[in-house]
Amino acid sequence: MTEEDEGLFETVGRAADKIGETSMGKRIGAIVTVLLLAALSGGANFTVLNEYFNGDDEGPIAGCMQTDATNYNSKATFDDGSCNFLVIIYGCTNTEAENYSPQATHDDGRCVVINEIPNGTNGNETAAIYGCMDTTANNYDDKATEDDGSCDYEDEYEEEHGNHSSVHFYPGWYNEETDNASVFWVDRDAEGISVLTDIDTDCYDYNTSVLVYVDVWHEESGDYNWSDLYFTVNGMDWDSHWFNFTFEELNNTEGNWSMWVALLVWDTESEDYIFQQQFNIPRIRVEV
Repeated sequence: MTEEDEGLFETVGRAADKIGETSMGKRIGAIVTVLLLAALSGGANFTVLNEYFNGDDEGPIAGCMQTDATNYNSKATFDDGSCNFLVIIYGCTNTEAENYSPQATHDDGRCVVINEIPNGTNGNETAAIYGCMDTTANNYDDKATEDDGSCDYEDEYEEEHGNHSSVHFYPGWYNEETDNASVFWVDRDAEGISVLTDIDTDCYDYNTSVLVYVDVWHEESGDYNWSDLYFTVNGMDWDSHWFNFTFEELNNTEGNWSMWVALLVWDTESEDYIFQQQFNIPRIRVEV
């Protein structure tokens, strides 16, 4: 080998050592070196390539290196920012339900699927309450808004005629601004959310158990809270039913909150609670 050849081999070797600082760069340098040597000398030992490709060093591997991530890669040598974390949001996941929550990842078992709304309201509208409106009748109903022709004028009133299967929110508050009766009253001075309503049956002698779903959410941040409330309803008596969330239960969050309320009544035949009615209250201002 001439001095000129030796100088060329030395130059090629130095160039290969300088290619890249990572292990992958060194592999590339080795491959280039072997190929150049083969071209210049008419042959080279290619087994060195097998050692590089089948050795223990796998080179840099991109992946998620945070152990609490769902896609953690124990073989990764550098974090590529692809980590995913499991976020659990409880709510109704039934797309056909009235209270379906597209953000929910886990169903909370409180979906309300409505086929029809008996004696119900939609939003803040109040449904008609049927009954006898004649004050001289034995079965006069002071809460009725539509006379159903059921007035009884017999001298002896032996039996009350009523529907022993339904309940409703009673529209006990009048809004002068909208000229509408409302089924709820909001305490504007409460530290949190405090809403009052009255629930009645359709007969004075019908007492039953009701279940009320109450959901509240913060309009700006999306903070969410809910409560399942059980009440005993005594006929048409004036019952004060409160739906309360303290400021702490609202995650100490001020601003505008909204409330969704669903009323269900116990059904003895199915031995389950059956949906009756709902209403919404938007923009409940919470300040401390």
